[in-house]
Order: sequence, then structure tokens, then C-alpha cells
Amino acid sequence: MSLTTMHRQDDASGKFLYPAIAAFLALSALLGLAVLPRLAPGGHSLVGKPGPDIVLPVAANGDAGARMQLRDLQGQAVILDFWASWCGPCAVQAPILERISRRYEKKGLVVLGINVDDPPAVASQYAARKGLTYPILVDDERNASAHYGIDKLPTLVVLDKEGKVAAYLTAIVDEASLDEIIAQVL
Repeated sequence: MSLTTMHRQDDASGKFLYPAIAAFLALSALLGLAVLPRLAPGGHSLVGKPGPDIVLPVAANGDAGARMQLRDLQGQAVILDFWASWCGPCAVQAPILERISRRYEKKGLVVLGINVDDPPAVASQYAARKGLTYPILVDDERNASAHYGIDKLPTLVVLDKEGKVAAYLTAIVDEASLDEIIAQVL
């Protein structure tokens, strides 16, 4: 094999290898930009600030017709789960939150399901069908959603014991990641 032939082979492999590497790096960067904000506990303007106080009616797993005020839970870590019955990812997230709720209930964690799009009866039936035992509230006027800047479902807002937003997570969050976040706020 002559030096000229070897040089041509190197040129040919470079014509395909370098663009392939560049395409892989560009795709990785785009995927990172799309996924990381959904997984990172920070990233929202509320993180580190006191969570807005909200008062919502109870639809299930509490006194029917009662209203729950977030301020009354001061001293406990809280997960606010913004969801709707038509939301497929919300249906996947619900059993994870049920397990989290049961696991950490005696350690001072309160999980609140906040339905943003259904009448109280539908939210209550959904909770019963899914076997959810944590309180289900209804954001019938979307005040809570507005205060917390909810624009995607599901969205989880984790508040520490002082009522500050410790994490703001959109899309499905796996149980192990939630365990890590809860360990930081308890």
C-alpha cells in the first residue's frame, strides 16, 4: 500500500467520522437542554423563595366541603402535585406519590394532590379509583396554578419545613429522585 493510497483512505473516513461526531454532540446537547430542566430541582424562579399561600377546597381524603390552607402545614415538608384526570403522565405519577406519601407521612411529609381541571366529584372518583389516600384538593378557579406558575402537567412543587420552594419539577419524576429531594427537606 502506497502512502498516497493510505492518505486517501484517511480522508474518506474523516469525511464520515467528523460529521457523525458533530451530529452526535449536537443531538446530545439538544437532549440535555430538553431533559435537564425537567429533572433538576432548581430552575424555576420560585425555588428558594417562600411558597405562595393557597386555600383550596377538599375533594377527597379529608373533610368534604372543608378548605385546606397551605400556611397551616408550616413546619412540615409538602409536595404539591398539580394534575388532571385526563393527563396520562399524571396517572403514572399518582402511584409514585401514593408510595411516597405513605413512606414519609410519619416523618413529617404531606402530599397534596391539586386537581386543576376537573369538578370535585370527578377528582374524588379518580382518587378512589387510583387508591390515593393523600388529600385531593381542587383548584377550581386556578388561583393556585397561577401563583405557582403551572403551565405543564404533572408539576410537583416541593416545599421545605419553612415553606420555601425546594424543588419545582415538571413531567414524571421517578421515585428514587423524589426520595433524594425529600431527604433534603425533611
